[in-house]
Amino acid sequence: MKKYLLVFVVFLSSYSIYAQSFFATHFDNYAGVYNVMSNPANLVDSRYRADINLASGSVFANNDYYSVKISDLLNDSSNFENYAKRTPSKSNNFYTNVDVLGPSFQVDLNYFNTIAIFSRVRGIGHITEIDGIYLEDLQDDVSQDYSVNNQNFSLASNAWYEVGASYATIFFNNQMHFLKGGFSLKYLGGIYSGYAKASNLSVNYDYTGVAATSNTTINGQIETGNLQSLNDFDSPIENEGSGFGGDLGLTYEYRTAQSLADCTGAANKYVFKLGVSVTDIGSIRFKEGEKVVYQANNVTFTDAQYAINDDLDTYFTTVSETKSFNVSLPTALHINADWNIVYNKLYLNLNTDINLVKDIKPNSNYIKNVTSLTPRFESKWLSLYLPLSVVENSGFQTGFGFRFGPLTVGSGSVVSSLLGYTKAVDVHVGLKIPIYYNND
Repeated sequence: MKKYLLVFVVFLSSYSIYAQSFFATHFDNYAGVYNVMSNPANLVDSRYRADINLASGSVFANNDYYSVKISDLLNDSSNFENYAKRTPSKSNNFYTNVDVLGPSFQVDLNYFNTIAIFSRVRGIGHITEIDGIYLEDLQDDVSQDYSVNNQNFSLASNAWYEVGASYATIFFNNQMHFLKGGFSLKYLGGIYSGYAKASNLSVNYDYTGVAATSNTTINGQIETGNLQSLNDFDSPIENEGSGFGGDLGLTYEYRTAQSLADCTGAANKYVFKLGVSVTDIGSIRFKEGEKVVYQANNVTFTDAQYAINDDLDTYFTTVSETKSFNVSLPTALHINADWNIVYNKLYLNLNTDINLVKDIKPNSNYIKNVTSLTPRFESKWLSLYLPLSVVENSGFQTGFGFRFGPLTVGSGSVVSSLLGYTKAVDVHVGLKIPIYYNND
């Protein structure tokens, strides 16, 4: 069991040097086809006649165990453990979220209706609520007694692709009040899945200095799914999963006589905009997945015995075993408010992303809760944004990003990372072909 946990920690750490996310990108009225990821309602009445995504990538990593300076990480990622600060606690968390939007497009059918077709590859990995002292023991040569009790940690690594379609329409428009809605339906293809969930797990280690007499005693239960996939990321699983998912969204705009009089063509007409969406409703079923529940009752083994055989079957009793399991999508609620401070130029955005999945359930996929306040300059060819965010497990983060025509580049944590130690790092890059309205 130690080997599986240690491998997973190393896997998550390796992601942190490439961490990216789509912080603040969706807030822009020129987000276009990016809205399929956050709120499909915003596809209609956009600033584009059509918008074509060529490739856009995002990876986000955060934790509450390590903190690093981004300069150290860029200069020498191989000696991460030497310069990173550790903050072990009784409940530490590690998280990565990788998201790639492949070839995708949106197109207006007419003023009232817009459709989009998209492709996407995603991956989420996490260790949730694990004893940080235990992690330190796993990573070092243990030369003293230790014990952890009543562990209920969850660790999982999942990757899948999506192929989907979105539709958005205008429900109501009486000049002052404007309401639009949209939905997405998507086919899900599981690439791999592996997880372990501990329930009331206790580990007591008695160190004597001799492998033949140093022993470990374990009590508790562990549920695993495709556990071998956490030990071999080059070829993690020999079967694939499939399923279906969907997203729903609504957006309301408040407009005034002055804002309507000031705008022309396809320009933004609102003073205030409020959007609400629920994304990632659905699940993936791995029909050939191996799900096993193990139980240990005062099982004791020496270091010498563990060195010869470290399989769970040797030390745990198998309670149940099945050949399939489901992986839920990271269902989330998004609430976004946008204030047009200065007509079509300066905006202030308040956004919150709320996880709707219990994060310690077996094989959970979930997002991190984030609340952000983002001042933004926006125009047809250029947008600049400065997200100020509070991220679950990582605290306050400051970033910067821009959109220059077809190119979008940004980070929700770059400013924080450059100024000092940080527990979250990210960057996102996107390239599109925007087709504007002629009178915009």
